[in-house]
Amino acid sequence: MQSRSPSGDQDGADMPMETRKLSKSIGVEVIGIDLSASIDDDSFADIERRFDENTVVLFRDQRLTPQQHIDFARCFGELEINVMNDYALASFPEVLVISNVVENGRQIGLADAGRNWHTDMSYMPRPPRGSLLYALKVPEKAGRVLGDTLFVSTAAAYDALPAETKERLEGLKAIHRSSARIRNAESRTERATARGNALPDVVHPVVRTHPVTGRRSIYVREGECIGIIGMPDEEALPLIRALSDFCIRPELMYRHEWRVGDLLMWDNCTAQHLAVNDYELPLERLMYRVTVNGTVPF
Repeated sequence: MQSRSPSGDQDGADMPMETRKLSKSIGVEVIGIDLSASIDDDSFADIERRFDENTVVLFRDQRLTPQQHIDFARCFGELEINVMNDYALASFPEVLVISNVVENGRQIGLADAGRNWHTDMSYMPRPPRGSLLYALKVPEKAGRVLGDTLFVSTAAAYDALPAETKERLEGLKAIHRSSARIRNAESRTERATARGNALPDVVHPVVRTHPVTGRRSIYVREGECIGIIGMPDEEALPLIRALSDFCIRPELMYRHEWRVGDLLMWDNCTAQHLAVNDYELPLERLMYRVTVNGTVPF
């Protein structure tokens, strides 16, 4: 059996794989996997299945080089070079640095990433399949971990909609715009903001179908979507707002408290997330994100 190796020297075959649910609606932790080691095809297939079925997958206590991070992410598909590549890791354009750290008077990463509820890069014609975020520095104060990330299952949200609302949403398409978010961001460089504003609007279904599981999910977010095709704004914008609010109910949510060495990945088809902004310098946060290309939503 051929193995998939994230540039490690160890033999990862026959690694035991235990799991535990992270919340009722979303997420699973995979225990007993060393992602720096080679992973046999059966184990990877199991990981990928859990990813498709659970939306969020957590691997704790990892020790990954940037190349190992990239290699594991590449097992899931072609990798994205983000529009915010002013904050790409040196020599690794696939790795986006997310950090509030300042070195030599310059931010080394994107400091304000994800502070509003969103799904990654819905403004692209082919939004990402998933994102893999690796924690290197986690802010902490008085023994309390800060900088959590919240996730909600937009598939569970769709399942919970009344039948008449599902019928109303059938066939609707929303307009997604990059500048709707980038314009309000703090740490985007002038070049990155210009690149984002130059991207044309894209249209995606309001209800998206998962390409593997077939599960349906709500695929709109206030602040990312500026309207619905064929619907007047006075009707479309309240609908987008109502769906956005419906998605972020506590029973659909998982709050992740980070530890150094966490590798957390999420499916952008069936999740929205938010980074909690409850820390500031001198407390430092440093994360590396690699993003896997996706397919055209349907």
